[in-house]
Amino acid sequence: MSTGTDSGTAGPARVGLLSLDEDRFAASEIRAFLVGGGVEVLDTRVGMPASLTLDGFLDMDAAFQGGAALLADRCSLMAVACASVSVAMGPALLTEIVGEGLRGAEVIEPIAAYVDSLTNRSASRVALLTPYAAGTHRALSLLLQEKGITVVADVRLRVPGRQVPSDVAPMSIIEAVNQADLGNAEALLISCTALSTMDLLDGLESQLGVPVVTTNRALAESITAHFAEG
Repeated sequence: MSTGTDSGTAGPARVGLLSLDEDRFAASEIRAFLVGGGVEVLDTRVGMPASLTLDGFLDMDAAFQGGAALLADRCSLMAVACASVSVAMGPALLTEIVGEGLRGAEVIEPIAAYVDSLTNRSASRVALLTPYAAGTHRALSLLLQEKGITVVADVRLRVPGRQVPSDVAPMSIIEAVNQADLGNAEALLISCTALSTMDLLDGLESQLGVPVVTTNRALAESITAHFAEG
């Protein structure tokens, strides 16, 4: 974990990042998106759910609250690098739980970050690609619908048993997109911080002719916007 002065002093702005133990890409990709922005990322791991399902992520409340508490007095902004927990708990409850762990902190979670990123790109119809269980994928689609984002195409990556999303090869993402009918989507939304997607963005956008929003990209944009406003 990097060090430095608090965001309220002359040192770099700081954001705490809560990510799962098996997520090998969230912290590195978000840091890469923030390069040049003067933002320091303090990465804290929060364990893994008993199962990668809605019920499994619902039981992670104490883990996320405790992870946030580990950064007490070190930052005033927390970003949750896990879209599944936001879907399972709901953005409002997740924000409350993390805020209880780090009192006074503002919280950035993936659903709001998606909406902001897509709105900034004038995209309200999306193709949704995830490595989630069917129930989680469907719940995310409904949650986006409530926020004014219509899912016009569903693409689910298959994650073999005993593997996690970080084990998914980037080529599998490209193959899934190539095999899918994205319809009249105005953007491709790839949900899951644990997928390795950063190096795919330019190629996919060129191929599809529409913006590609990932969880890590959207979170980084929200972090950047927060400090720009401050």
